Formats: sequence, C-alpha cells, structure tokens
Amino acid sequence: MSMISTLRAPPTHQTGFQLWRNPYAPRNENQFKYGDFMDHIIYEKNHDIGGTWLENRYPGVACDVPAHIYTFSWEPNPDWSEFYVGGEEIFQYMKRTTAKYDLARDVVFNSKVVEAIWDQGRGKWELKIEQEGRFIWDECDIFINASGILNKWKLPSIEGINAFKGHLVHSAKWEDTYDFAGKRVGIIGNGSSALQIVPKLQEVAGHLVNFMRTPTWISATYSSELLPDGKNFYYTEEQKSEFRNNPKLLNEYRKKIESGFNKFFYALLNDSPAQAAITEQYTQIMSERLGNDPELIKKFIPSWRVGCRRLSPGEGYLEALQAPNAKYTWDPIERITEKGVVTSAGEIELDAIVCATGFDVSFMPQWKMRGLNGSTLDKWRDDPEGYLGIFAPSMPNYFIVNGPNCPVGHGSLLSVMEWTTEYIIRWAKKIASENIKAVMVKPNVVREWNVYAQEYLKRTVWTSGCRSWYKNGKIEGKVTATYPGSVIHYKEVLETIRGEDFNIEYSEPRNRFGFMGNGFTALEMDEDADLAFYMYK
Repeated sequence: MSMISTLRAPPTHQTGFQLWRNPYAPRNENQFKYGDFMDHIIYEKNHDIGGTWLENRYPGVACDVPAHIYTFSWEPNPDWSEFYVGGEEIFQYMKRTTAKYDLARDVVFNSKVVEAIWDQGRGKWELKIEQEGRFIWDECDIFINASGILNKWKLPSIEGINAFKGHLVHSAKWEDTYDFAGKRVGIIGNGSSALQIVPKLQEVAGHLVNFMRTPTWISATYSSELLPDGKNFYYTEEQKSEFRNNPKLLNEYRKKIESGFNKFFYALLNDSPAQAAITEQYTQIMSERLGNDPELIKKFIPSWRVGCRRLSPGEGYLEALQAPNAKYTWDPIERITEKGVVTSAGEIELDAIVCATGFDVSFMPQWKMRGLNGSTLDKWRDDPEGYLGIFAPSMPNYFIVNGPNCPVGHGSLLSVMEWTTEYIIRWAKKIASENIKAVMVKPNVVREWNVYAQEYLKRTVWTSGCRSWYKNGKIEGKVTATYPGSVIHYKEVLETIRGEDFNIEYSEPRNRFGFMGNGFTALEMDEDADLAFYMYK
C-alpha cells in the first residue's frame, strides 16, 4: 500500500469542525461523501492503485497467502486461477474491484505527502503534497497513514555498489527491458523475494550466483492439507463454475482456509507441540529437496526456530541452486566493483546484479512530520514504539494501518487491515459527533503497552536468534513488527475503544457535553419516523 488518507468532519456538524478546501486541489462534488459524518480524500504517490502489486513486478512475484483468502471479505473471487496466484492476477482483481465499487473516487494520484504539521490551536493537520514537480497544501482533522511497511526499498550498503557497470536492479524497482538470457547473474539475498526470483532467472541465465549471509527455512506451502502433493495447483473450470454458482460452497471453502491459516499461530510459540511438528516437517521437506545430502543439509537448514524469519514456501528454490548453471555462496561480500562482486573468497564477474535485499522497515514516516509541540518520530528509526499498531505518541488524530507491533507475521493481513480500518472509522465517528478536537494516546499507556508486548513476544520464535525485519534487521533486540498475540486476539482488542488510554480534548472546553444539543435525535426531526424501532417481535 502507498496511500495517505485524510478525514474531515463535514461543515454541517458542530462548530470547531469547519471544512477547509484547497482551491488548487483537484476534486469533484461527490469526492467527500462518506456517510454523514466525514469527508474523505486519499493522496496516492503512484499513478494507479495496487500498492505492493503495482510496484513489485519481478519474475515469479506471487503471494504466499492462498488466493481465496487474499481478497476483501465483501468481494470473494470465484475465478482465481490457482491456489496461490501471481502478482499480476492480484493486481487485476484489485482493478476490477476498484472499478466495480468506484473506489478510486476519493483518490488523487501522483500525489506524495512531503510534510505533515499539527496545528494545536486549530486542531488540524497541515499537509504539503508534491504533485509532479509542484506543491499543493491541504489540511484535515484526522490523518491516516496507510502507506504500508514493505515499500521503502533500498539498495544494500555495500562499498562500490554504484561503481558496477552492468545491470543493477532492486527487486521492488524492476526493469522489464533487460534480457537476462545467457547472462551472468548475481542475486543478493535469500528472503521471500529472492526465493521467487532465483528459480525464474536460473531457467534463462547463463550462470547464476546467489549471495547469502545466513540460511533460511523453506517452508511447506501454507494450508498444504488442501493441496495435492502439498504443491500449488490450478483450479479447473468446473471448480470455478461451482464456486460462481454456489456462493455458500465458496464461503465454506474460504472459511476452511482462513481457519487453518489462523491456527498457524500456535506453531510460532516456543516449545509448543505445533512448533515441534512443523520443525520436523520442514526439515524433512528441505532434506528431500537437497537430495538428502548431509553436507547440503548442514549448510541450508537453520539452527534458529521455524518462523523466526518470515516463512516462504519457495517452491523450486533449493532445486534451482543445485542446477548446473547455478552457484550459491555464504562468503561475505566485501565490495562491488565495475565488473562484479568481491567476496572474502575473491571476485565474481557478473553482467547483472539483482538486489533482493528488502526495505526500510523502521516505521518512520516518509515525510517531514511534526506533532504536538513539534514532536517527531525520529526515535522510530531504531526503536518504534506505538500502541496497538495504530497510534503514535505525541501525534494527535493520527492513525496508522499496519504500524509497529501489528499482526504482520501471522494470519491474513487483509483481514487485519479491514479490522483496523473499521476501528479507525469508529474513532472518526466519535470525533465528528462528540465535538472532539484532538485524541492522543497517553505516554504511560504507550510505555505499558510496549512492556507487555515485549514480555509476551519472548514466548515466540521471533526472538530465537535470527536476523529478521521483524526486529528491524537485527539479530537480537526488540521485536518491533509483530503483534503479541493471535489475529483473533487482535480483532477482539479492537472491538472496544479504550477511552481511558487517551487524552481527549474537546472543541468546546467549557463543557464536553455541548454536542448533545437540544436533547432530541435527528430521527425525531422526521414526523414519519418510527420512534419504536427498538422493539422486536
């Protein structure tokens, strides 16, 4: 995702929420209609919707979540081609859904937020937005960061990387014009992207080298109990037709996948029977793919626990590394030259280098941001501490989708994002209807929440000694990305707005109950309204 969402209380509500509209920002009459309590606009940095699936176009890009649960809950897709689908098919699903429900009506594309400043006096976020070389300004009552985690790609900090004369590309900034056929190709990294890229490029490259620092677990395909031979498969036309004509059957199938997916959390607890079972299973799978070669098994099977790093099925990866035209090396990279990569064992000349080296996962906003009394989130570069993965300290009326310690390491992230959005909308309605000027999580609550989170996370495999983006790229230290509990636990926590955890400032400081008005509801203004709606047979 790469969206910034802003909300404004409509001008017909209580004083203190006057709508300000920038005359230079492109809008239309229907752009702000969102129920009866907010106006809504989305600033999107890209030229189109899609986020991850628009930006990531490398060979083999796919989702490791089963397609039938990688959908919006309200828009199932009976026509998925495979159990796991590629990125392009997901992108086309998003395009169709956007068109069907007119979801782009509030989106302003090619618009990158470069500055967000909180005006305490007026209770507004003042925004500066870059649009193709020019700037516009806007403001809002509520500022939502839905820009995502895995999109701030970066080249690795390797000496001489800009000296390379061949083709240099990051997996998240792919260039389709380069032909890898017959070339000497180096791939740096062995995370989820590399596991998908290596088999595809090995098929066409003249010679391929995969540079790795540490081993990684190659997992069984998720929901393997639903897969023939535990491998991905295509749905038949008969199956897709049955899903189209029998929504109940499709729903039952999706629920079965989702339920199994959610149960996987048990396997992420240290010393649990489920952890022992998947360790045995994945060890067997990797051993078989390595030809039961004792030397290869010793090199490739990690010592840390399964799930410490993000799990990836990686079908064909280990097999590709054993092909005649492929090589792997654990030798540390010392520098990059005009001709290739220099490791501790010597120089390897290459025509192309692919950096599958990940992202900036610090949770730092990509724009200049100043909250209450000029506060920043600079501390988040090394130690992101928020609240429920949604709130940041000293940032009034600021909400995050997928912030620090949200459930990104287990369960279906689409479900998590829906629950988060519903929670934010409940806050928005409360702010708009109760004449609230500012909501901000209390500092002591942030501290207590993070103490609880880190103590709980010690029980999980994420602390078992691997280098992971769940720990901001570190081997040891705090787990900053994942949630201290299951996704079902997260959903239940979000079902209640814990008002006691927040400092709430009202637009009318003399009496917070001014929003109650004349003692009548809007319903009672309608002479024909049913004023006994609460009675049931």
